[in-house]
Amino acid sequence: MQLKNAVRNSFFGVLGQVILIIVGFFSQRTMNLLMGAELVGMNGVISNVIVILSVSELGISTAVVYNLYGPIARGDERQIAGLMNLYRKAYYVFSVVIMGLGMLVMPWIPSLINAPSFTTGYIRQIYFLWLARTALSYLLSYKRSILIADQREYLISIANLILNVVNYSTIIIVLQLTRNYALALTLNIAADMLNNVILAIYVNRKYPFLVALRKVPVGQNMLSKVVGNIKDIFVQNLFERLLSSTDNLILSGFFGAVMAGLYTNYCLIGDSIFYIMLALANAIQPTMAHFFLDSEEEKNFEVLRQVTFAFFFVNAAAAGCVFPLISLFVGDFWLTRDYVLGDFFVLLMTVRLVAMSMNLPLRSMMSAAGLFAQEKVTSVAVSVTNLVISLLLARPLGLGGIVLGTIAAYALQFICRVFFLFKNFLHHGLKLYLWDLAKYFALIVLETGAAKAVTNFLYREGRLYSFLLCGAVCGLMICAVNFLLFCRSDLARECIALWKNGEKQ
Repeated sequence: MQLKNAVRNSFFGVLGQVILIIVGFFSQRTMNLLMGAELVGMNGVISNVIVILSVSELGISTAVVYNLYGPIARGDERQIAGLMNLYRKAYYVFSVVIMGLGMLVMPWIPSLINAPSFTTGYIRQIYFLWLARTALSYLLSYKRSILIADQREYLISIANLILNVVNYSTIIIVLQLTRNYALALTLNIAADMLNNVILAIYVNRKYPFLVALRKVPVGQNMLSKVVGNIKDIFVQNLFERLLSSTDNLILSGFFGAVMAGLYTNYCLIGDSIFYIMLALANAIQPTMAHFFLDSEEEKNFEVLRQVTFAFFFVNAAAAGCVFPLISLFVGDFWLTRDYVLGDFFVLLMTVRLVAMSMNLPLRSMMSAAGLFAQEKVTSVAVSVTNLVISLLLARPLGLGGIVLGTIAAYALQFICRVFFLFKNFLHHGLKLYLWDLAKYFALIVLETGAAKAVTNFLYREGRLYSFLLCGAVCGLMICAVNFLLFCRSDLARECIALWKNGEKQ
């Protein structure tokens, strides 16, 4: 049953991300061509500021979901209700805190965005709409946590899929008809609220004891445990959000909103692929947590190897398509040649994608195992590394220097997670796991280089059939090579055995 839930969560998570990518590209294209790269850059910087402000959420969502795994497995409705009641009260407070902090920051927002084409008033208006959208989302979104912990995240994926299609379609239609981005954001806020109301109604009907036990407090022991987790997760969230949000801020400050917009376009492509893999990681994380409740250390290690192996397969194909094809897509089919950046930057963006994606199995394992204190230490070191290196290299290397800082940060994150996971949870198998990783990274490098050579040979400029042919050949070639290399390996047989055992449960 657990495996079936993981597969169902993965399927709808990936389906939602794929459709989101498609409609997102149309929306981003509309914004670039109708409103200009400067608006795209401004939008990216504002969203990064909102992400940093929302750190006041403190990480309680992660802590509550983690602590829900056990009560759900035991069917302890009273403890589940107590945790959800704590969560509800905290999120009401966070909504007010985020709105208050955001309003305090508002006067300085225009100074963070080097966008001379827009007035100070317009920048603040867009910022306020983003802020209101975020603050309002906390009023009902806490209901989602029980669905995630109960391995029903596919329901959230379906709801988000519908919401994202509506929101992106709204942006496209409104910009085409009125060129009024503020109106589009206002309509997005209304759609967000409706989505949260519908999910809240479903949760109340699915788990009626949440309504009946609405005033039940969380036990003192559980409260102490949650608060302890929150202390660690707060620092982790703060510095992880700094890691993911500082690039646009640094770029806009050094080189202006136009360059930030060009960078945002490439990030949209790379991050869209990453979010597909993130959806897979999030889908299997609750299953891993339930598995760890009654599993042995040896089995946990094998699960890590198998999940890493699966992510390598996806990551290799993704890198082999992104590196040779991303600029062709941007310049010949999506936007125009004016939006294309150089080959060195494309190489760095590919390395960035690989570094982010290969971190995901370790991230899921660390969270499922409850190693929040170790993640806190890691996130601090990683964010400081990113900020220092990006600032030092921004002037001499430009955009490439900022991306290099991000790559160095994710590399350090990977090393720290391996160290802490094996020291505090798995305790053995480190050499074997490092050998697996060495093989995977070497293959990704070789296969990506081969894909670039194939594309240079096959591609005919501006012809869509040629572009699609190159993508198909690169992806299938890499998958076929890896299948032939690993189909007889012990790891592949273990993955098949895990699947068969999961079907019997």
